[in-house]
Amino acid sequence: MTNTPHGASADGLFSQARQLELGGLPQQAERLCMRALELEPGHTQATLLAARFAASGRQFARAAKLLRQGLERHRDDTELAIQLALALAATDRLGEAMTTLEQAVGSRPEAHEAWLYLSLLRDRMGDAPTALQAAYQAVTRAQRAGEWLDDSSTPAGLLPLVVRAIERVRLGRRELFFGSLAALREQHGHAELARMDRALNAYLGELEFAPPNPHQRPRFFYFPDLPGTAYHDPALQPWSGALRESFGAIRSEALAVLEAERQSLPDFITTSQRSGQQEYLDGANAVPPRWQAFFFYRRGRRFDANHARCPVTSGVLESAALCRVADQAPEICFSVLGPGTHIKPHHGVTNTRLVMHLPLIVPPDCALNVFGGGVHAWKEGELVMFDDTFLHEAWNRSLEPRVVLLMDCWSPHLSPVERLACTRLIEMISSLKPPGQPPAEAP
Repeated sequence: MTNTPHGASADGLFSQARQLELGGLPQQAERLCMRALELEPGHTQATLLAARFAASGRQFARAAKLLRQGLERHRDDTELAIQLALALAATDRLGEAMTTLEQAVGSRPEAHEAWLYLSLLRDRMGDAPTALQAAYQAVTRAQRAGEWLDDSSTPAGLLPLVVRAIERVRLGRRELFFGSLAALREQHGHAELARMDRALNAYLGELEFAPPNPHQRPRFFYFPDLPGTAYHDPALQPWSGALRESFGAIRSEALAVLEAERQSLPDFITTSQRSGQQEYLDGANAVPPRWQAFFFYRRGRRFDANHARCPVTSGVLESAALCRVADQAPEICFSVLGPGTHIKPHHGVTNTRLVMHLPLIVPPDCALNVFGGGVHAWKEGELVMFDDTFLHEAWNRSLEPRVVLLMDCWSPHLSPVERLACTRLIEMISSLKPPGQPPAEAP
């Protein structure tokens, strides 16, 4: 029988237990772990070691009980959650095991190992699509953290599982992405989707397509068969006439919004992107840069109260064939560029959509510069449409705010079927991406 020194702490008992385990005395080590848990219920390391001893003896229910007690006291401990899920799965309590891991990744999305085991459990439950999603999360998050890049950055015990997950993601992405177009292909035929197939082949790295203009570099998805020009004729959008004709009323609504809440308008670059303020904005003459927005849509979410406040603007927008992609588009707002603010050169995400501006308030010395297309000085009431995958910047060098109605819109060079295909593909890709990705910015 192992003696417990008087006044021993849980940490001290655990340290002794580890020494006994390394010395080949597991029974004595387990007793010390249990004594440590009497002194400090839920002690993380003692719980994990005691549960490991229980599992090695195939006492999975006992291991699960210990781990659950530990997790109740340390709810954000990912290792406790993983081991509890494995113990539950060993007794075929798969639903409880999945719930445990889903809660773990919900509170700690960066926990790539938890995503890995969640993928395995979903596979075991026969849910291949969500298993692939979890594997994608696991692999992308681990590699973003500098892990699972090769054998040396992968724990030996995880290596077979990681190799399997990486291969699953590589093969499964193609199956899912092309599968998202299957119904359209059946309905409209292969010819209607030929350009989309080339774009998807390029996205998957199966074909090499680079924009011929060195200034055009989409950050996300490149459709290689669209015109590679920086500026496009706004008249190509069938709804552009109604937008232009409503300039006066839209401008009046924008002025009313500015008068009511100029100081309280949200920043275009959100709190989650705050580190990007320095990446995107410069101020002139010691004036703090400011880029604000009054949103009608952001990442596809409709701001009903803002629509109600600007009925003319809302009516024109809703009469247009907007670029609607779940959780992504449209992105429409009164874009307010503060005095002395410079939006630094940057690229947009995809050339399948363009950016339309209806300039509403334009002080002197305000301009948009699309590299490869030249500088465009906004003029109130005159539409401009450009491809923001070209390097572009904007500035307001005046002492007054510049305001445009900014909206993204489908490239008019896509067919209706291709628009549907892009929508379905991007929604599928988004379902696999880590949550919280920032929206695409346009000046």
